[in-house]
Amino acid sequence: MGTSYSLTVYSDEDNQNTFFKVSNILQNVNQEMSTYIDNSSISQFNQAKIDQWITVSKDFIYVLTYAIDLCYKSNGAYDVSIGNLVNIWGFGPDTVNEKPTENKLNYLSSQVGCDSVLLDVDNLSIKKVRDVSLDFSSIAKGFAIDKAYDFLIKQKQLKSFFLEIGGEIRSTTFKFDKQPWKAGIIDPLEQKKILYAFLSSDFDSFALATSGDYQNIRIFDLQKLSHTIDTISGVPSDYSQKSVSVVSENTMTADALATALNAMPLNEAIEYSNKNKLSVLFVIEENDSPKLIFSDELQRVKM
Repeated sequence: MGTSYSLTVYSDEDNQNTFFKVSNILQNVNQEMSTYIDNSSISQFNQAKIDQWITVSKDFIYVLTYAIDLCYKSNGAYDVSIGNLVNIWGFGPDTVNEKPTENKLNYLSSQVGCDSVLLDVDNLSIKKVRDVSLDFSSIAKGFAIDKAYDFLIKQKQLKSFFLEIGGEIRSTTFKFDKQPWKAGIIDPLEQKKILYAFLSSDFDSFALATSGDYQNIRIFDLQKLSHTIDTISGVPSDYSQKSVSVVSENTMTADALATALNAMPLNEAIEYSNKNKLSVLFVIEENDSPKLIFSDELQRVKM
């Protein structure tokens, strides 16, 4: 998926076989959902013609079903059918040196939508009904962590563990010594500085994901653009030094929700978080300094 991962375990036994199996789990998800692999399931779908059914796995159906549901719930702010727009702006696997034309943007953004892909759950098949490509970069890492977590939690020799893929995290509630794991949120303005630390012991299940405009940018005509793309206009957001961190019951939902909230206007994102009782930390820039905003649910956890 174009990133790295790390796994830390506490155990009295040798765990090379455990690490090997986790690697296989992640590679299997990668083979299905990474646009960086030409023959992955998602790449095969993206290369298919409109109305051509493509057979995929139960895992793929599960991820896509959740993504489409969140697309509707977020009024299209979150949309995995945005892959073609991601690619023409250079945020996908291919290198792009020129800004896309207005005609190209208008066409591709007109194709994007929550209803642009149909699912046949019984036959494990999907098809595009408009000219779109899927991009799971906002959800596949979280899903991969959850798959690995489900395996690791069953390994009786492990006293505790901490798994991270591209900044998304899931861990046991405690380390082996009953101390909590800590996950720091960096200052978007000064990225060597930690602004806030989440403690795993504060949550029934510790799964954390962060989405930030400052993390992945492109420059066109001396203008910095973030990887967060408006699904209506097809244009990336202006570069801003902000981030959204979500703690959820699993990393897949945290991953997708962090992206959805980051794509919304701030007031709308805060309202959505509070309405849905989400544990969210917003970091924004105010008067050249970072400002932390806690959702109602996260504020309750802190008390």
